[in-house]
Amino acid sequence: MKKRPFGNDRFQTTPIAFGAMRITKNERGISEELLYALERGINFIDTARNYGESERIVGNTLKEWKGECPFIASKIQPLDITNWRFYVPLEEQFTPESIRRSVETSLKELDVEFIDLIQLHQWYYLWSLRPEWLDTLKELQKQGKIRHIGVSALDHEHDTVLRLIDDNVVDSVQVVINAFESRPFTSVVPLAKQRKVAVIARCIYDHSGSLAIGGNRGALSQDIKLSKGSPEIVREYINRIDRLKNDFCTDAMPLHELAMRFALSHSGVSNVATSMTSKIHVDQAIQSAEKGPLAEDVFEKIKQEHIWVKNFNYFSKATQDGKTKN
Repeated sequence: MKKRPFGNDRFQTTPIAFGAMRITKNERGISEELLYALERGINFIDTARNYGESERIVGNTLKEWKGECPFIASKIQPLDITNWRFYVPLEEQFTPESIRRSVETSLKELDVEFIDLIQLHQWYYLWSLRPEWLDTLKELQKQGKIRHIGVSALDHEHDTVLRLIDDNVVDSVQVVINAFESRPFTSVVPLAKQRKVAVIARCIYDHSGSLAIGGNRGALSQDIKLSKGSPEIVREYINRIDRLKNDFCTDAMPLHELAMRFALSHSGVSNVATSMTSKIHVDQAIQSAEKGPLAEDVFEKIKQEHIWVKNFNYFSKATQDGKTKN
């Protein structure tokens, strides 16, 4: 895989990062999929304090790895892990004490001396006016416990990090980018490229993973949990996936490849963080990335004709109210 620069750093990242949110372990407590991904050349791991045992499994697995140490990115756990949508003041989610505690715990779980990238695992624009979180991370950086500072934006709220990018406050941002959510390509990604801020793309197969599985109705109903509350949304989802497949997919380019290559079609994207729960998934992701960006006309057509902003967190409540928010 052709590597990409990680923002203003000298580090060259593979276009694929091993997303460790759904990482699994064997009887020895290590991830065979992560080991395989490292063997295949992937050199970036994205985990979080909020991902259960993920950091510990990553740490155990790296003890088995004999090659060059990969770039490790983790995220600071918010104080209230149940609130991922509605604004609260900074001190209700991140305090200097909670930030330091989260970083120290991550260092212990990963069993490393420093973490390459620490990201706030939530962001609201008004927090840009508060310096405490950044001052604390700068202190940890001076102490050698972290190397880079980043922010992971909430779903579909990529524009909230524009000020951080423009002011060069952070080294990286993580945002949702996929064939249905292409708006970052008109704002965050080009600005980040100008400012040499790294961009990590997530949910490239969409939140349910349906751009990888091809719009299976049963999987959609189960993964999005809409089968009882909103079957019309499931139908709409499948129709939109069918449109993508009919417009662009062939036997030579299945939907999962289209999704991967679309997310990597702008050079301002440093890498995509995606869960790979089997060796087959690792191989598929690498094979897709190796084929390079989509043709420019295909890339532009997807951006212009297939955008669909939605938030499944709202659907259940919305249907109870007799409304559909999308």
